Amino acid sequence: MEDNVEDNILESVEIVQQTTNVVLTPETESRFGIDGTFYLYSTGMKDNYDLPDLEIRGVPGMLINAAVQTINEINGYRLVSDKPFLVGHKVDWAFGKIRIEQGDDWNGRVEWKAEDMLRLTSLLSDVECCVGCECEKHGVTE
Repeated sequence: MEDNVEDNILESVEIVQQTTNVVLTPETESRFGIDGTFYLYSTGMKDNYDLPDLEIRGVPGMLINAAVQTINEINGYRLVSDKPFLVGHKVDWAFGKIRIEQGDDWNGRVEWKAEDMLRLTSLLSDVECCVGCECEKHGVTE
């Protein structure tokens, strides 16, 4: 099946869009984002394909379409790929490098157990630069 992933992913994404939903709600937990960000999660992957659904937390409004596209593409990929997405995996995707984490139990509009939800987070979580080194190199001191 892995040989046909490229050929089948567009068709698979269309199937995912017909059989699952991506829910958008304001982010309510400060540990995931600032005021005005959003929580997106899929529903239907567990019920229809026995695969965990996906979530992305703390999404700025201007990036909602990218987050929805990422969720749908990864869900589509999981339908046609032999490679599982597992907690701890690191994935290089169209909009960036992703770390897969375990979701939490949820008792909201849709209820699920932690093992039924995978959280997509940014693998890049710290700015690695050497501003101090650059300043020092150019003679700037504190």
